[in-house]
Amino acid sequence: MDIPVSPVRTETEIRRSRFITDLEIVSDRSQAEDRIRFRRVEHPGATHVVYAFVVGPARSQQWGMSDDGEPKGTAGRPVLEILKGSGLTNVLATVVRYYGGIKLGTGGLVRAYGDALRQGLALVERQPLRELSLKNITCSYDMHNPVRSTLERFGAEIRDEAFSETVSLLFAVDQEHLDALGEELRDVSRGTISIGKT
Repeated sequence: MDIPVSPVRTETEIRRSRFITDLEIVSDRSQAEDRIRFRRVEHPGATHVVYAFVVGPARSQQWGMSDDGEPKGTAGRPVLEILKGSGLTNVLATVVRYYGGIKLGTGGLVRAYGDALRQGLALVERQPLRELSLKNITCSYDMHNPVRSTLERFGAEIRDEAFSETVSLLFAVDQEHLDALGEELRDVSRGTISIGKT
């Protein structure tokens, strides 16, 4: 699964209705809901603010969508299905419609919202989703530098360090590197360091 690298906005006109599509990164349902509220504030004159979002890794994905007043199944559902089929996660799509006076009919709405989203998806830069595990370790002062070097070699992100009688490090690392990192830390420390759970 991939996530977007940066937000994308596109705009298209279909039979005098304006469709503004925003694709952006969100980490969870709560953040998606905050961004949807923001889009409603940003477009107070819009007829509809249709949305769909997909968050989480493939085995535990969550999603949501809304037609926002369009006929049932003509807007939010098509946007969600295209989004789910895109291979992206941690993404929110909002498609704002300013009605232009010409009715599109149910088939026309499905096509219009789908085409507006596809136009945005074509511009999205992607990067692989990292499934991070948050872990902690404690080490002596003389092991601090070797431990940091080992963590950095495995691409771990150090989130916090606490210095007292020993050094405690809180870090996030790709799930797939966790076992190899644990072995390396045991080797470096001659068996005195093991990865704890947060």
